[in-house]
Amino acid sequence: MGKPILSAFRAAIRASISVSVLLLLLVGSAEAQTKKQLENQRNQLIEQINFTKKQLEQVQRKKEASVNQLVTLRKQIQVRQRLIENYNNDIAITQEQINNLTGLIEALERDLQKLKAEYGKMLQVAYRNRSNYNNVILVLSAKDFNQAFKRLRYLQQYNEFRQTQVRLINKTQEGLNRRKAQLEQKKQERVNLLTEEETQKTLLSYESDKTNQLVSTLQQNEKQLRQELQEKEAARARLQKTIEDIIQREIEEARRKEAERQRKLGEKPPVTPKTTKEEFELTPEAKALGADFEANRGKLPWPVAKGFISEAFGEHPHPVLKNVKVRNDGVSIRTAKEAEVKAVFRGEVTAVVSIPGMQKAVIVRHGQYLSVYAHLETVNVSKGSKIETGQVLGTVYFDEDENKAEVQLQVWKGTTKIDPAPWLAKR
Repeated sequence: MGKPILSAFRAAIRASISVSVLLLLLVGSAEAQTKKQLENQRNQLIEQINFTKKQLEQVQRKKEASVNQLVTLRKQIQVRQRLIENYNNDIAITQEQINNLTGLIEALERDLQKLKAEYGKMLQVAYRNRSNYNNVILVLSAKDFNQAFKRLRYLQQYNEFRQTQVRLINKTQEGLNRRKAQLEQKKQERVNLLTEEETQKTLLSYESDKTNQLVSTLQQNEKQLRQELQEKEAARARLQKTIEDIIQREIEEARRKEAERQRKLGEKPPVTPKTTKEEFELTPEAKALGADFEANRGKLPWPVAKGFISEAFGEHPHPVLKNVKVRNDGVSIRTAKEAEVKAVFRGEVTAVVSIPGMQKAVIVRHGQYLSVYAHLETVNVSKGSKIETGQVLGTVYFDEDENKAEVQLQVWKGTTKIDPAPWLAKR
């Protein structure tokens, strides 16, 4: 038995370590990360559903159908649909993990069989040569000390190789057993996910039927709904007019101050071009503040700790009345009773106003931008107050008639209203 035999065994061991096994291990790591992301998202969605569920329970205490109830129910349906999609994605990944584990187990079983077969061959060769290659005789029959040392070293390496091969067989067997246990765990996990998904689908079906019944009931009160819509539109128009007047006064005041400064310095006033849109006269500090506000688009904190957008920005169909459009100059955010309302960015309070139908409103300026917080019960700030991001401005107004707490957030750039939703951080 010589070095060629030992080299052949080593080559066999190296060949037995499957490349497919290594690839499957790498894929498994990536899948685990994705599943963790899905789990985090699922927890957030479940938290949202629990919040809307509490809102529905609060609304239903009135024991009469309302648009508020319909909006909340539709939001719950929307979140539940996302939850079902989350479960569906998780099931697909779990099934892929099951497929990968099955392939990994098959590869490990092939490797184990190959290792055992090669080890068996090695034992057979060693057995056939046991009389010819007696260890002592092999060393003592060397021609010189150098050859004896090489033969002794060879025998040591051969013994170490046999021990290594045994360890590799045991390690492969342990890995195989561990993967089989993981496979059973993943199969059970898939069963649990499917059960949860079916439960959510059942709830979704129930909520959809309830929504249709609610719409049918509300349509019977068309006269009342139209009256409520008119009152809401009147309140919206009053707030818009107030904000526009405030903006116009600030623009005129800034121009007056600039003209006064130029007069004192003896400068010739620049010719102001006539434009269709009025713009603020900004100091360098105000320009920098506005630039910082713009840089935080998509990262602004929500004005309330918990809540959901119950009415989006712009013009959209009325939730019940056919062929009727409603307009929102910002986003309406349903939240908890007595919730604190916080500033989305640092700035200065331009005004605190009271508008019938909008309750109290706080207007904060951020350079060329304004953020408006309406439907407040209490206000903690006053005109001229310097505001930091996240600072409490007041508390939300609670509508006793509809059992809802809802704050409206608006964002203006100069005299132009813009959709606040893309500016808020993702939830």
